[in-house]
Amino acid sequence: MSFFVAINVLCAFLTSVVPLASLFLIIFLPLTSAIVEVMCKDRWFPIYAFATLGLSIVVSLSSIDFTIFYIVPSIFTGYIFGLFSKRNLPPMFSIFIAACIQTILSFVSIFILKAITNINIIDIFVKILRISDRFWFDSAILFLFFFVSLIQVVLSYIVVQNELKKFNISRKEIDVFSNLASCFVIGSALLSFTFSLFYLPLAFLFVGFCFYFCAFDIARHVLSKSKFCLISDGFALFFGIILYALLNKYFDGGRDIVLFVVSPSLISYVSIFYSFLKKSQ
Repeated sequence: MSFFVAINVLCAFLTSVVPLASLFLIIFLPLTSAIVEVMCKDRWFPIYAFATLGLSIVVSLSSIDFTIFYIVPSIFTGYIFGLFSKRNLPPMFSIFIAACIQTILSFVSIFILKAITNINIIDIFVKILRISDRFWFDSAILFLFFFVSLIQVVLSYIVVQNELKKFNISRKEIDVFSNLASCFVIGSALLSFTFSLFYLPLAFLFVGFCFYFCAFDIARHVLSKSKFCLISDGFALFFGIILYALLNKYFDGGRDIVLFVVSPSLISYVSIFYSFLKKSQ
C-alpha cells in the first residue's frame, strides 16, 4: 500500500512540474488501486485511498486539477475492478463496468473541477492537443473518455490476472460462445441511432460500446475457426464501408458516425445465427 501510494504521489508531483505528463500517466493510475485491492483485504483500502488523496493534494497544490480529474476517478475505478476480479466476475463485464464507471467519474469531475477551481479541463485538452474542430471534440468527449478508460482497465486486467494466479484466486474465463455480446452490440447500435436524434455525445458513446462487445463476437469466430463466420465478417465490414459511403451525405451535423455500427451489428447477427445453427446440428 505504501509503495503504490508513493507511485501515485510521484505522478501527482510530476504533473505539477510537467503538465503534459498527465496525458501519459493517466493510463497507469487505476492499475495501482486495482493491485492494492487485489493484494490487500477490503477493509484496508480506505487507508490507501485517503493517504493517496491527502499526499497528492499536498504535493500538487499548484495543480490540484490533476488530483480531482485523474487520481480520484482512478482510485474508485481500480477499487471496483479489483473487487470484481476477486469476486470472479467474467472479464467481459468487469472491464466494461469499470470503464463505464471511470467514464462517468471523469465526466462528473469536469463540473466539480470547474466549480472548485474555475478550471475547464476540456479547454486545457483543446490547447494541449491543438484541436481546431471543437464541434467534433465536444461531440466525441464521452467516447474519448470511454476509450481511455478502456485502455486503463484492460492494462489493469492484464496485470491483475497474473496477480490473481499468484494468490490462488480462480477466475471464470470469458464465455465467448454466449450470445450476450451479440445482444449488447445490437442494443448499443439501436441506442446510438436513437441518441443521434437529440444528443450526439451519447450516440458516440454507444458506438464505442458497440465496437467493444463486437470484439468478443470476433474473438468467438476466430476461436471457433469457422470459415463461414470469418468470411461473413469480411462481407459485413465491406458492406458497412459501402453503406457509409452511400448514405453519409444524408446524415448531417456529425450524425453520419452512427453508420459505423452497421458492420458490428451484421457481425452480431451472424454470430447469433451461427449459435442457433450449431445447436440445431
